[in-house]
Amino acid sequence: MKTRTKIILWLGLIVCGVGLFAALTFYRLPADRILSRAVERMSDGKIIISVGKMSSSIWKGHRLENLTWTIQSEDFVVVEPMAHLTLSPGFLRLLQGYAPLCLKGALAGGSFEISMGISMLRGLNKGYANIEAAGIRLEDLEALRHLAQREIKGKVTGRAGFSGSFHDPSKIRGQGTLLVQDGALDMKTEVFGIKTLPFAKATLPFSVRNGAADINRGEIEGPLFEGDFEGRIRLHPDLQASALQVVATIRPGRSLQEGQAGTLPALGARPIVIQLQGTLAEPVISWTGAFQ
Repeated sequence: MKTRTKIILWLGLIVCGVGLFAALTFYRLPADRILSRAVERMSDGKIIISVGKMSSSIWKGHRLENLTWTIQSEDFVVVEPMAHLTLSPGFLRLLQGYAPLCLKGALAGGSFEISMGISMLRGLNKGYANIEAAGIRLEDLEALRHLAQREIKGKVTGRAGFSGSFHDPSKIRGQGTLLVQDGALDMKTEVFGIKTLPFAKATLPFSVRNGAADINRGEIEGPLFEGDFEGRIRLHPDLQASALQVVATIRPGRSLQEGQAGTLPALGARPIVIQLQGTLAEPVISWTGAFQ
């Protein structure tokens, strides 16, 4: 047997051995306690997880059922239920020097999948996270209602990828796209006689860099209005204090065009430009445009 062939064979055996050792070690771990401690540490004690039932399978990983996520802030405490969550290792990322983890779960009538990991050498200073979600009902997320301080309805589907330092949000980079269908947004203040804005579809492409989330050519379609929007959210450690700078260009939707909008005035020739400023907790809305 040639020397090169022997080297490749030994390397293959070593990789298989490391993978087998990692797999056996993973399935012997108390996954519920480790997950709870990891989340509590990463959130500085603001998120606590409790698990009702746990089972393990060498093929499916650790399955946690009847979970509750307790989210705390200075202003509120929210308990978010989750039907189940499955944890399994990601062996390919292990060979790249990460401590990887794959999570699949059911939440608010939908599902999600997260592939994440942190560097085995640099810890939380270097990591990654890839997220996919499908059919999650926004109105069932109590944490979102408290964070936005308004009612938001709709089913969200999307994907996003992030990398960088989990210790310092300003060093995280990433991008993604969210699609919300059959939704409604509580305006918190009456705009053109409307307190709740219904929409059929809203698309939100975004990128994250240097501590800010940039919205890139988002679109919204609904019975009353349709249009596009873009802007920036300057991320703050307290998300409610994140500064907003979003501009939306609004045109008449099908109901306004067909004169079926009740007491709403007819829209003029120019579109309406709406500016959203302030913070996530206390947005300030102003607009310019022509109504007849």
